[in-house]
Amino acid sequence: MSALPRFAAALLALAALAAPAAAQSGGKKEPCWVCGEDPEIMAAAGIVNHGPFPFFNSDSEEIQQHLGIRTILWLETAHFRISCDLKDWKIPVEEKKEYRAELEELALKFPAIDPKKIGTLDRQLRIHLFAERMEKMYADMLNLVGFTDEPFQALPSEEEFQTAWKGEWQKDLENAFNAAPARPPEWPVWVDLGRFFGMPMKFEIMMFHYKADMERFKRDYIGLQNSQPQRWHCTVKVDVGQPKSRAMWFGFSTEAEEMKHDQHVHNALLHNVGINMVDAYQLYLLESPYWLRTGIGHWLTQRNSTDYNFYDLDEGAAEMDADERKWAAAVRKLVVAGEAPTFLELAKLQSYGEMGLNAHLVSWSHVCFLMEKDPAAFSKFLLVTKSNPQHTANLDAQRETLQACYGWTFPQAEEAWQAWVLETYPLK
Repeated sequence: MSALPRFAAALLALAALAAPAAAQSGGKKEPCWVCGEDPEIMAAAGIVNHGPFPFFNSDSEEIQQHLGIRTILWLETAHFRISCDLKDWKIPVEEKKEYRAELEELALKFPAIDPKKIGTLDRQLRIHLFAERMEKMYADMLNLVGFTDEPFQALPSEEEFQTAWKGEWQKDLENAFNAAPARPPEWPVWVDLGRFFGMPMKFEIMMFHYKADMERFKRDYIGLQNSQPQRWHCTVKVDVGQPKSRAMWFGFSTEAEEMKHDQHVHNALLHNVGINMVDAYQLYLLESPYWLRTGIGHWLTQRNSTDYNFYDLDEGAAEMDADERKWAAAVRKLVVAGEAPTFLELAKLQSYGEMGLNAHLVSWSHVCFLMEKDPAAFSKFLLVTKSNPQHTANLDAQRETLQACYGWTFPQAEEAWQAWVLETYPLK
C-alpha cells in the first residue's frame, strides 16, 4: 500500500522563543516505563529529559495546556525535541522478527524492554523508538556531509543563543564566536551558526494522532486552516535587524494522512526531518535546489521502506495522483524511453509544484548516483551549495558547483548518470 499524502513545502515563521516553565502541570504526568526516568539510564541512552523544554514559538507545557491534550508525551535527546500523541500500534505477525531485532538493539539501552514479550508498541515505547531512529538518521546525515558532530558542538550553545537573543545579539554572538575553537576552514564565518547541523537549537518533531489536534495547532500557532503535514522554519526576534533562525520543526497527524503502519510514520519522519536537515545545514540562510532536497528525502525513505513514499507539493496543492513501487526499474524505463528529466531540467525547477512523479524518481536517482560516484565530492557539493551566497539554487551556481566538485558539465553528468542507470538498475 503506497502513500500519497498532501505534503506542503517548507515555509517561514516569525516565532519568538518563550522560556520553559519551571515545572510540568495540567493533569497527572504519565510515567515512563521504558527509561523509568532514571538519570543514569537516560544519560547512557542519550535521553536529556521528558520536558518541559522550549518548543516551536513557546514551550512544551504551554502548548499542552493550550491544546488541552493530557496525553502528549515529550522527549528530548542530544539533537531532537519530540512531541508524541500517537496511539499504540500492534506489530503484524509477519513482521515480528524484524521488529524484534530493532527492539533487541533498543533493549541494550533500556533494560526494562523485553523484546520477546512485546507484541504492541505502546505510546512510551513508540516515542523512545522514534527518538532512537531519528538519532540514527542524524548520524547518517553527518556521514553524508562528511563531518562528525564534534566541530558542530564547538559552536555556541543553545544557552548562549538564548542570552544573545535577549541581549545584544550581534555583540554577544561575536564574543561567543571569538571564544570558540576554530571551525573547519571551509565552513562559513557566520556568527549565528549553531550546533544542530548549523541551526542554533535542536530539531523539533510533533506527532498527533487526531486530525482535529493538528488543525488546531496549525490554526493557533501557524495561522493556517488545514491539517496537512508541515515543515516550518522557526525564527526569533532580536534587538535589531530581521528575525534570526532558531529551529526546524515538522508536524503531522496520522489520522489526517491515514498513516496506519509504523513504517509509514517512520518514513514520514525520515523524509521530512531529512529535508529539514538539508535546509538547516550551515544555517537556513540559503535555499538548496528542489531536486537535491527532494532526492535526499527519497534516499532516506527508500532505504527504510519502499511501501510509503512522500511527495512535496506547493502549499494548498492537491495530493500527487501517481505513485511507484519499484523506483530503480521505473527510472531505467524512463532512461530507455528518453523520458527522464535531465540534470539541466531539474536544476531549473523553481518550486515543488513543478515536480511530477518522473522528477521525483530521477531526483532520487541523481542523488544516489552522485553519492556513489564520489562521496567526498557529494559532501563538497552540499557544503558549497549551503555556505556560499553565490552558489545556491540558481542555475548558474549549480552549473559552477557541479563543475567544481565533479568536473562535469550538465551534459557530461547526464551521460555518466544514464550509463550508470543502464549498468546498475534492474529491468523490472
